[in-house]
Amino acid sequence: MIRFFEGLILALSMYTIIPMPQTKWNEKNFPFILVNLPLVGFLIGILWYMLSLMLVNSSIHNEMITFIIMIFPLIITGFIHIDGYMDTCDAIFSRASLEKKREILKDSRVGAFAVIFVVALTFFYFSSVVEIIRKDEIYLKALIFIPVISRCIAVLFAIKTKLISENGFIATFRKDMNDLHFFIVLFILIISTIFSYLLGGVFLFKISISNILIGVVASIYCTKQMDGISGDLCGFIIIVSSSLTVGFLSII
Repeated sequence: MIRFFEGLILALSMYTIIPMPQTKWNEKNFPFILVNLPLVGFLIGILWYMLSLMLVNSSIHNEMITFIIMIFPLIITGFIHIDGYMDTCDAIFSRASLEKKREILKDSRVGAFAVIFVVALTFFYFSSVVEIIRKDEIYLKALIFIPVISRCIAVLFAIKTKLISENGFIATFRKDMNDLHFFIVLFILIISTIFSYLLGGVFLFKISISNILIGVVASIYCTKQMDGISGDLCGFIIIVSSSLTVGFLSII
């Protein structure tokens, strides 16, 4: 249990900008960093919902409310996942050979496809949030679960899919993981989906199921394109599944 909570602190310190107490960098805690990523998503979701609820009940113009709601999950994560999204877009949409795609994925330079797809994502996300804030409060409650479910799917694939490289954070954290860690994350996913039903009935349950399906499709697509998983691809999965679910939320 101590390792679990230490892993949570490490996960929060790595994947958010929230100040955390200093924790010893112990390799025995590494598996629990990935296991706790969905709980990091839950905290982000709670803060995202509370901020959104406060903003829509304020006198701030809708355009500014939309911008703040859209940018909040990126800021609180230190833009770490959007970086992986951009790197993955550069690699996948280069339509090069697998070897070349993997070289592009490791390249820190920003390519044309990264720019194109981050601009497209920005417009898509902005227009989706514009629609959500015009609707009932139950739509905002979905923001609690989207970061959790997206991260659950990414971690489940990170545990079970073969690695692109034996270097990097995912390879380091996955080293001592086993089926127990996989089922812990699966349990968090199931509980989150059930909780969404209890909080918002069939409507939020439908959003959660849609989020799962979108996340699985995005995961299969990018891991098939790259023949494996990496930290950047996890970022891609989180961003794509989150943004497309927000888009789906805006049209129902």
